[in-house]
Amino acid sequence: MKPLQHQINERNGAVVKELEKLEAQVKTENKNERSSGPRSKIVEAIAVLLLARPLRAAEIAEALGYSSRYVSSYLSYWRTRGIFDYENGYWTLTEKGEEYARNIIEKEMSTRIAQYTALARKILNDNTVNVRQAINHNNPLAASSLSGELQSFIATININASKKKQDTRTLKTCVRALLSSLELTSDEKTILEELLNHYIKWNSTYTYIDQLEKTLEADRAWLLTTIRLLQSKNLVYIYTDKRLGIRIGLSRKLRNYLRSCST
Repeated sequence: MKPLQHQINERNGAVVKELEKLEAQVKTENKNERSSGPRSKIVEAIAVLLLARPLRAAEIAEALGYSSRYVSSYLSYWRTRGIFDYENGYWTLTEKGEEYARNIIEKEMSTRIAQYTALARKILNDNTVNVRQAINHNNPLAASSLSGELQSFIATININASKKKQDTRTLKTCVRALLSSLELTSDEKTILEELLNHYIKWNSTYTYIDQLEKTLEADRAWLLTTIRLLQSKNLVYIYTDKRLGIRIGLSRKLRNYLRSCST
């Protein structure tokens, strides 16, 4: 029988080896995460959605067909890893998250191109198919057409940063001109200006009453009274969503003005 001290040393050695093994595994996982981002389909789906615009957790959950609680757990976890961020009730992508989302889309597009290329080659090798006739009839499987569409789609996503800044400056100019031209009380101007700033920042034409309460540090009764005055002037609309609450949005007249002014 081995001496007691020898047995203790063996156990300690085994524990140390196990800890070293776990440490090496964690380092490997962290390295993989840094190089390729999260390996989770739901995180990929969320990232692609947020590339379009900031969203609430409930909106993401509805779009993906999951519960808000389930989606929120992913959002919170990957926020600590630098993929998502949270501000004023909306989830957004960090700079790292945007790069991750664009890589997902490019990978998916490359995969799709490869699939259609394989199909196109199969068509060419099939003597019973007249490829020329298929192309002339605008066959949606035509590889050249598909490639052009995909390249255009990817180019649209990768918007030049300087153009974004220029568009923002133009919008701000439009908003200043609009506010100076309207006859509004100071309360009405405060709320409308916040809605317009929200549009400039998030490219969203609406927000929710609880969001306005928090941002403006305002009383709900005052907010609703003033918002109804803006509604009577055809500047905003009010919509009650049974799940998400009272939505306040820019009227069609204002949306049309902003679009025409910024183009």
